[in-house]
Amino acid sequence: MGRDAPRHQSSITTVDMIVGTLTLQPAPERHDDVLEVLRSIQGPVLAQPGCTAFRIYEEQGPDRAVVLVERWDSEETLDAHLRSEAYRRILAAIELSGAPPEVCFDYVSASEGMELIERSRNRPSGTHERD
Repeated sequence: MGRDAPRHQSSITTVDMIVGTLTLQPAPERHDDVLEVLRSIQGPVLAQPGCTAFRIYEEQGPDRAVVLVERWDSEETLDAHLRSEAYRRILAAIELSGAPPEVCFDYVSASEGMELIERSRNRPSGTHERD
């Protein structure tokens, strides 16, 4: 596909960030190996242009999933990351997983913090700002 061809139909006109989430279900004997791979590239990935977050989480419970959350400031910087040596290592971690990974890239055009919670909690029940 050429660079000028649309890759997807979307109503998004501007992208403030892209959040990538990778959930792995490593076999118990590979769990520490997966974490080691991801931790070994955390610093180098954070140093890549456009990376604003690279967080590794371990879910509690019987499955003990490993969750990687990355945040990128543009599609161009994400694309460069996906082609990088560091991402090759992420693909290697996926290979260590005992089940197919869950992969999701969310295009985020706005985000809010505590102000959303405060606004929602201070609004009378049953009303919405768009009403």
